[in-house]
Amino acid sequence: MKISMSGWMPLLVIAVLVAACDAPPPPYKPMPVISVSPALLDDREETRRYLNAFPLADYQRYDVADVGSFFVDDPADMIKQVIVAGDKWERHSFDLLAEHVVPGSVVVEVGAHIGTHTVRIGQLAGPWGRVYAFEPQRKIYRELHHNLALNGLTNVVAMRMAIGSGATRVIEMNPTTPGNEGGTGVGAGGDEAELRSLDSFHFERVSLLKIDVETYENEVLDGAVDTIRRNRPVILIEIMGGTDLETASPDVLEKIAVTRGKLEALNYSVSQVFKHDYLARPLD
Repeated sequence: MKISMSGWMPLLVIAVLVAACDAPPPPYKPMPVISVSPALLDDREETRRYLNAFPLADYQRYDVADVGSFFVDDPADMIKQVIVAGDKWERHSFDLLAEHVVPGSVVVEVGAHIGTHTVRIGQLAGPWGRVYAFEPQRKIYRELHHNLALNGLTNVVAMRMAIGSGATRVIEMNPTTPGNEGGTGVGAGGDEAELRSLDSFHFERVSLLKIDVETYENEVLDGAVDTIRRNRPVILIEIMGGTDLETASPDVLEKIAVTRGKLEALNYSVSQVFKHDYLARPLD
């Protein structure tokens, strides 16, 4: 449902006040604060100016029932057109999020896009939880930032970084494909971004790890082994996105098997929940 831009600020204020009235989970435990400063690509001032230059006139606001509101600029984009229709993107994920996000815990989302799931994750984590949402594309990161503000979420830390394995370094994304901004992976010719491993952040109290990184999932897992072993989160992961088991080539099937093997080696059970989405649960 399309909503005019006038009058959205009072809704934001109401959302913040409602969140502030929630009671803390007993017993209250202070949330660890991690450093989110870039190690190599210090573009914070440039990013601040870019966020402030958000071209609001180019966007319309759309509401998704039981989730929240989103700014959309291209109603023909593969993901955004679902939001324009008032529906949930990958709606099968929402019951899983509700089941596995522990209020007051940390949730890590690698590949947050414009916040299609981040908004709901932030609501489920609650004001005493914290969500770290990674999105390396500049334009999409800006949209994520403003969608979080639109929904009054102050417990989400949005970070314009890529996640992988190995030493911290600066990488390039692929150029954005018109009509499928969410299908952009690590490659060459696109936005520069700092790439770090999840282990470099030393996350604690993680209840859920969500990974959607356009076939880069093995690199993310390789750089998250210590985090996974220490926290034992439930993992919702897209494996070889854009392909289906029923029609996948032998090469793709082998890559899927390798990813599942990495999770099983960490003592997880892995089950397919929808097409290329899988749920991994710790066995210990």
